[in-house]
Amino acid sequence: MLSFCGISRAAIRSASYAIRSPSILAFSSSFSTTTFRFNETISQSATTPAPFKVDVFDEAFLARDTEKPLFSRKTYLLDYYKYLNETNEVLLIVHHNNLNHTEGVKLRREVVAAGAKMHIVKGSMYRLYLRSAHEVDPAAKGMTEKNRDVQHPLLPLFSGPTAIFSIPACEPSVIAALMKVINKHKEKLFLVGAKVETQAMSAAEVMNLKDLPNKKQLQEQLAGLLTVLGGAGLVRTLESPANMLYLTVQQRAKDLDPDAEKEATEEVVSN
Repeated sequence: MLSFCGISRAAIRSASYAIRSPSILAFSSSFSTTTFRFNETISQSATTPAPFKVDVFDEAFLARDTEKPLFSRKTYLLDYYKYLNETNEVLLIVHHNNLNHTEGVKLRREVVAAGAKMHIVKGSMYRLYLRSAHEVDPAAKGMTEKNRDVQHPLLPLFSGPTAIFSIPACEPSVIAALMKVINKHKEKLFLVGAKVETQAMSAAEVMNLKDLPNKKQLQEQLAGLLTVLGGAGLVRTLESPANMLYLTVQQRAKDLDPDAEKEATEEVVSN
């Protein structure tokens, strides 16, 4: 079998599958663009077979027609940012002031303890992804040119050294805990905005969001309100706007034509 530098082509192909397969992509949030090492994966795959089979999904993946080579860093980053955006309801966007290795390790631990994960992202690549985020495959051939002039509300936030704190579910308590972490490292970190579900938010809006109850608490409050109102009370509450509208229109008609009410009264008496 042909080999290059002692590594077989089969091992390189196996490593490529491992890097980009669905089973490995599920763990990709633990990697950052600064810690991912392709060569280490190849070296391990030279002696250890890939722990999965190439299924139909992988075959469809390999058939993709991408702007850059399928296993290039650019295609990987576009896929990775799409994965982050679609699997997390909240993304806090933070600018960092050149964190060193020790500071980065400590900060990651604090972010995980707060209930989130930290990702160092490449701003230019994330902006490229955002312009094509509405596409099925942002890395597909022609997407860069097609969406070159597309504007996205988050685009201005990815300038300079940027990190993302990802939160799978919209939990204001987790956001509040992360804000404490950011304030603790205010000389190194600065919140510039967020993606909350499908909405872009400013830093000020995020500060308001962290004090709100979560979805479960809101549902419980609504259920309690409906219980207090009861069946008849709920019907009266729902009917009250229509009744008020009828009375308002009736009174307005009387004001415009006072004689109409007098004639109606005389007609009732005569009958």
